[in-house]
Amino acid sequence: MATLRLIGRLTTRASILTGALGLLTAAAAHAQAKVITAPDQLEGQRVAVRYLDRHLVPLPSAQGAYAYDVLRRADSLGVHWRVRRFTVQGHQPLLDAGFSSDLPWVTPHARSREWYSGGQLKEDVSYRLGKPDGPMKTYYPDGKLRRDQQNKAGTVVKSECFGPGGQALDECPAYQTAARLPGKGAGQAAVFQAMQRQFAQFLPKGYVRATDAVVHVAFLVDSLGYVRNPRVLASDDAALSPAALETVRKLPRLTPATEEGQPVNTVMEGDFFYYPTRRSASAANADE
Repeated sequence: MATLRLIGRLTTRASILTGALGLLTAAAAHAQAKVITAPDQLEGQRVAVRYLDRHLVPLPSAQGAYAYDVLRRADSLGVHWRVRRFTVQGHQPLLDAGFSSDLPWVTPHARSREWYSGGQLKEDVSYRLGKPDGPMKTYYPDGKLRRDQQNKAGTVVKSECFGPGGQALDECPAYQTAARLPGKGAGQAAVFQAMQRQFAQFLPKGYVRATDAVVHVAFLVDSLGYVRNPRVLASDDAALSPAALETVRKLPRLTPATEEGQPVNTVMEGDFFYYPTRRSASAANADE
């Protein structure tokens, strides 16, 4: 999925104070919380930080970071996790989102806001259990309204969309679409399922391991559909990492993700699995 939101301009003294306290809280969490790379490292954590590059692809460390996520357990009003994103320089808010799932990013829930890097509000969307539910507004970088929409359990009730000059459009383009493999299902899960089937052919010759292993990777799919910046974020066995990266690099050109009808960059993140017991069973079946 794409990334999320906070409030526009702070105009009263009270809201200015609230914003300042929020930045101080983020900076404190940034300085003290455990740094994670893969989401499953959140197990047992109440708060953690993860770093991102300029394209918002997760990083294995703070080196070269443009932004960071503060991930905090919420456990209130159906929200299990809150994710707040800030720039490293100046702690400018980029995202404020809630999730009802056991891990962030799976099931958006509650109000979600995203900002452009210059500070202008980009999106303000309400979700309920993974579906847009309630008001949705999006904006151009200059602050002009782009979309004014009302949703009910994922269904559009009414919507108005506007061009960059403020003119009303005859119809609204798709709000968001996921990157997809040509002729196959859309979204991160479909892409990783296809890659998993190819992963074994890139394993080191004669590679054997007695126990299961997982390699967690992330990469950018640019607005032309090409894979950029693949990287390993966590691995149970360093010998598997080159195979995972090669599998990503061998992806064909994808149909890019879109926002408001325009192709955009998107981040994909997921796991490659090595199951020695399943490989042994497959080999035995092939010999019969």
